[in-house]
Amino acid sequence: MTIFYPVPEPMPGRQARFIQIVNTAHALARAGATVKLITGRAKGTTQEAILGHYGLSPHPNLEFVFLPMIRKDAQSPLGISIGMVFNTAFLNYLYRHKGLKDVVIFARYLKLAHFIIRTRWLHSIPLVFEAHELFHLTTEKAGRRKQLLRQQRDVYMASTAIVAITERLRVDIVKEFSLECVPTITIPDAVKDDLPGAARPYEQPEREYVFYAGGLYRWKGVDLLIEAMNLLPGETLVISGGGERLGELQSMAAGMGLKQRVKFTGQLRHADVAMYLRAAKIAVIPNLDESVSMYSSPLKMFEYMAANVPIVASRIPGVMEILTDGKDAVFFTPGDVKSLSAALKKLLDAPELAKQIAAAGHTLSGSYTYEKRAAKIIDFLGRTFYN
Repeated sequence: MTIFYPVPEPMPGRQARFIQIVNTAHALARAGATVKLITGRAKGTTQEAILGHYGLSPHPNLEFVFLPMIRKDAQSPLGISIGMVFNTAFLNYLYRHKGLKDVVIFARYLKLAHFIIRTRWLHSIPLVFEAHELFHLTTEKAGRRKQLLRQQRDVYMASTAIVAITERLRVDIVKEFSLECVPTITIPDAVKDDLPGAARPYEQPEREYVFYAGGLYRWKGVDLLIEAMNLLPGETLVISGGGERLGELQSMAAGMGLKQRVKFTGQLRHADVAMYLRAAKIAVIPNLDESVSMYSSPLKMFEYMAANVPIVASRIPGVMEILTDGKDAVFFTPGDVKSLSAALKKLLDAPELAKQIAAAGHTLSGSYTYEKRAAKIIDFLGRTFYN
């Protein structure tokens, strides 16, 4: 089986989606599929350098195909849309491979998937769409909801099969678009089984801080986590993440008198996040119960588990589908600062419980490696296309 895996963004990138995409593609190649990771690249970047950025080595079944791309921070000449440059080049690539047997497109970008569907008469290659959210429900741009709903309806109804990252998302897609006859499956995010610096034995006296890694969007709940530190005197919080809100959150912490106890690392390399986890007392998933959180399968959740760090997590569907309160995590009520601080204090005050929670999470992480994710994808594709 040959899998065309299009990514209409330049690589490498530090965001979680790039980590998931490259590791999934690499695992699919190791599992026996021929994978063409079709993307753009920063000037002078090689396939080996991109793989090295994510701690991966070249594999004979994985090939990067670099297509023309105009980056978002560049001026588009002649009024040509940024996305259309890549889309047109990709369509040409598909047309040149028209008629090949055992080929499937595996895509997760809605606009690109919609383009593939509308031009399928030119290439006739089936599309499997990997769903990460229902955009018309999660977008903050009210004026785009009808357009996003229409695009999703076109993509979901015309896809050969759909992979959803949470069961809540899969069920809502089937219900929203009446897809009872379209093959669907839930396959969550995953983690490398050799996460750099991971699995250090957990002894709380050797740990230094409460830790968060990820985006700084409001729906991620980082504001709530900073506020909770007011109820945990003597504790330090380290936040790893960058973006437009970094300065705002730094000012917020300073205004609360927490400048010395809330540390910001900025955007880190993936390997550096793993090293920070080695000194973490607790790792937190503070998402609010809104927006993308409704469907999120947080990549950091699996990395926290693999790193043998006890988890305090918001009660959101994608977390509750994986973790169990009191067994491999301690849950709190989304958006409730007192509930969050109480969950943190529960583990901070009980080192043995924290150790047990960490060990249970670490054991569970073995069920969510990229190798197992790839095996599920290949099995699903095989059953969809060959049975």
